[in-house]
Amino acid sequence: MKRSLDFKAIAQAALNSAEALVPDWLSSGHRDGHEWRCGNLRGDAGKSLAVNLSTGVWADFSTDERGGDLISLYAAIFTGNNQLDAAKQLAERLHMHHETTSAPAKGERAPVKKRRSTWAPIVPVPGDATTPPVAHPVRGVAQMRWTYHDQDGQILGYVHRFQTSDGGKEILPCVWAKDSESGKTDWRWMQFPEPRPLYGLPHLTGEREYVLVVEGEKCVDAAHAALGKWFEVVSWPGGSKAVQKVFWGSLVGRKVILWPDCDAKVDNDGALLPEFPEQGKQSQPGIKAVEEIAKILLGLGCTVRIVKVPAPGELPDGWDVADAFEEGREPETVKDWVLKSLREPLHAIEPAPAQAVMGSSTPEPAIATKPWQLQLIKKPRGGYEDCKENVAIALEGHPQLQGLIGFNEFSARIEKRHTPPWDTSDGEWTAGDDLELSMWLGVKQELLFRAKSAIEDGVQLVANRNKFHPVRDWLKSLEWDGIDRLEIWMRDCLGVQDSTYSRLVGRLWMLQAVNRILNPGCKGDYVLILEGTQGLMKSSALHALGGEWFSDAPLDLNSKDAFMSINGTWIYEIAELDAFNRTEATRIKAFLTQAQDRYRPPYGSRMVTQLRQTVFAATTNNFEYHKDPTGNRRFWSVLCTKVRLDLIKQVREQLFAQAVYEVQEGARVYPTREQETLYIVPEQQMRELVDPWHEAIALWLEMPERSMVKRFTSTDILTGAIKMEIAKIDGQRSATTRVGSIMMRLGWRKVRESTGPRTYFYERPEKPSDSASQTSGQEHEALPI
Repeated sequence: MKRSLDFKAIAQAALNSAEALVPDWLSSGHRDGHEWRCGNLRGDAGKSLAVNLSTGVWADFSTDERGGDLISLYAAIFTGNNQLDAAKQLAERLHMHHETTSAPAKGERAPVKKRRSTWAPIVPVPGDATTPPVAHPVRGVAQMRWTYHDQDGQILGYVHRFQTSDGGKEILPCVWAKDSESGKTDWRWMQFPEPRPLYGLPHLTGEREYVLVVEGEKCVDAAHAALGKWFEVVSWPGGSKAVQKVFWGSLVGRKVILWPDCDAKVDNDGALLPEFPEQGKQSQPGIKAVEEIAKILLGLGCTVRIVKVPAPGELPDGWDVADAFEEGREPETVKDWVLKSLREPLHAIEPAPAQAVMGSSTPEPAIATKPWQLQLIKKPRGGYEDCKENVAIALEGHPQLQGLIGFNEFSARIEKRHTPPWDTSDGEWTAGDDLELSMWLGVKQELLFRAKSAIEDGVQLVANRNKFHPVRDWLKSLEWDGIDRLEIWMRDCLGVQDSTYSRLVGRLWMLQAVNRILNPGCKGDYVLILEGTQGLMKSSALHALGGEWFSDAPLDLNSKDAFMSINGTWIYEIAELDAFNRTEATRIKAFLTQAQDRYRPPYGSRMVTQLRQTVFAATTNNFEYHKDPTGNRRFWSVLCTKVRLDLIKQVREQLFAQAVYEVQEGARVYPTREQETLYIVPEQQMRELVDPWHEAIALWLEMPERSMVKRFTSTDILTGAIKMEIAKIDGQRSATTRVGSIMMRLGWRKVRESTGPRTYFYERPEKPSDSASQTSGQEHEALPI
């Protein structure tokens, strides 16, 4: 007697992968705590159906259908409640070896309550099907409709194009489907079953030497009408992001020409994206899609060539074969151009036998054993070890994973450098990507990793081997044209009055910004303060300089996350600096002086030290704001009168190119003591909040009867200059503190008598002699920073 399936083990294995399986089965749902929620077993949006991702228990509260594990959920969705078939298919999907056809043992699984099956597409469409709809209940009447046929000419379904309210387009398929519980059949707005069919299958007669694959149903119709006597023309549904969901087995062994759209997509700065896929960079989607198709077709034994379309920007974005004929080009001219404009795919894989007929799952390109597979660590009794080393070997060896992960040294984060073979967002590598990678390796490569730590550690290992620094890479790519702009950029771009001071601080602050990137952790605590009226776009000017590496997010210095929050920021704006009180200002000054940031990353197991790469700027609408005279040397203030964002964006690259050149040539990035004394200190003093006692005390000290007196106590000054009665001098010493601050500004030194009552007093500063003034400035010691 054949052994029964181990339903318990299959259910547990499915539950271990619930985070990936359930969203795949019910793709329009959403996460709600520990549950996955959607509208029904079709996976429509809503909340009626809830699946507990921790236990596997599920229920559709609108129909009272429910189950106790993911086998029953799979059965309700895919197998018409056939538990045995569901267990078999799940075991195969999870690569669990089994040998049985019998049902679960009695008592092993509780009986499943009444459930309603989902709607399932019927392909091809039967002859007794009703007339398909011409309008969508929400989108209305379609602008265009294309009929999908199989190679025998039978209808598989339709694809409609609708215009959205914002003028865009939405593509929706419509198929004939059946509700397996009620037996009802009807047209449903749902996708073709995967693997999805090609559009134009009846064209594949084998009578032409070449198959021409174009992008979009409209292009198939246009190309077939004009070029049908030379090519068999097909396309695929779903656009450039759905390449992996299509059945390409219909093209096994054929000679295939791929014609990409002539895209001209741009980045956030308006620059054209690269034509060809580059590691870690966005590229034109049409070229990227056909390169992915080429990999699949090569695995199916096809001979593949790609049409070399004009470079991005030479033609309107999205120009395609349909546009060529709309412009009046002759079919034979287009045919000759295609055959003369062919190139090989950028990447090729070794062909191997592949499934040539439509099966029950999406066909994958069969890849011959590659060196990376031979490097995998095997278990003594067969199979592969569940370890970080195998994760790293797969990430570094598989063609679809090579170069996927890198460690961004600027933001101290792991990032995706190109699109992985699963649906995800660009940018930072997330915990969701860990799960998707585990699922992809298990299902597609038969590498099952049960330990979450194996995936996480393998990803970290590969990321550390592939470090990159986007800001440094950008700076080093710049070439200076030799024109000096650093000393006058604030005059031209910010409307700052031209002076020795503005030329000095404008240049030094830019050099400091570059030096922080080229030499992380170096001293760079000078803050450029942009003064000016509200609405002058001071913050926008800083944003234009910093680009994607600018931030003005609130900085909570009381939080332990403050150090971590500036990672990935090059230019950080401290908005409205004058609004801080004395304590906050002191804390900011201490924060600015740090050369490194030490913190514990989210979910990190240990503290990390990140050398600081951020420079700081500030904005204010006031013109007197320095409260503490002891720490103002770090602030370089300039008055802005007219901000020219267009000019900043125009000269930005050359400003930083010059700064890179000068830093690499060894230019000083901080002022000399003489420069600070002559040009910077006077500007800082102009912005100090002046104590009203200051003038009274200064005049009192220089009165003729006291001009020769060398020393005064605080009491002398308070009773003499301020006319304060001794009895009113407070015990909190606030009055004497104010006197001390003023005397320090005036250059008086506080000393204490060495004998007697040892009273504190202020000593008059010595006036410099003529000889001393003549020799000062001959040698200037660098600031101790």
